[in-house]
Amino acid sequence: MEIESITREAIETLLEAIESRDLRSVRRALHPTASWQNVPHPAAEGREAVIALLDGILCFSERVQWDVLRTSVDGTSASVERVDRFWLQGDEYAVACHGIFSVDIATRTVISVRDYVDVGEWRQRVSPMLSKMASRPSLDVVSAHLEAIKTGVPLTVAAHYALDATIECSASKVVGWDGIADYYAAVGTQPELRTLAWDFVESKGRDAVAVDWRLSAVGDTMRSGRDHYEVRDGRIIYLMTTLQLNAP
Repeated sequence: MEIESITREAIETLLEAIESRDLRSVRRALHPTASWQNVPHPAAEGREAVIALLDGILCFSERVQWDVLRTSVDGTSASVERVDRFWLQGDEYAVACHGIFSVDIATRTVISVRDYVDVGEWRQRVSPMLSKMASRPSLDVVSAHLEAIKTGVPLTVAAHYALDATIECSASKVVGWDGIADYYAAVGTQPELRTLAWDFVESKGRDAVAVDWRLSAVGDTMRSGRDHYEVRDGRIIYLMTTLQLNAP
């Protein structure tokens, strides 16, 4: 009974992490050797491969909700019937799934998933929308990112970055999605960010965008600068911030 309780808890933790769209939480809920197979496709082998498999749909979605219809637990394995709901650009997409989950009891993490998905719904509706979002002009991607910054929600901001993205500012560098999510969680707590304003957003070619900005800091000091963005497949892969201190 204790083993089945651990199995159920580990699966629930993973599903909650997926619904949060926080790739850091998803990573913690997966075993290092985790695999995920969307039958009949080949399995993604290893935790980072599974993260890469889930990354696109989770980060492109504004909201994720996986409704569990029925769960049957047997030792370290469980059969989970559910409807996976994704909201992409305001529209809801629902996909019926039946997953076979296996759990590593020692680490209380999910070690394998074999998912039987409604392939017709995915191919007809979800896949075309993901392709559309991945092919957006770089200016649209960066503009959406700037709107996300206004929300003050770190995960909403981080969702616009690729897994291998880099942010550079002065002597500091942040590499990878997890670090970028941590970065925006930290800067998002600074009240001065509420005074951030953009002077203009300009396309610099197919994959690059420049943004001039102003930031009111403590006292009467005004900081300004220029951000250089590079975009790939609908996500930001590089951001270089150049600061100009004590701007008039």
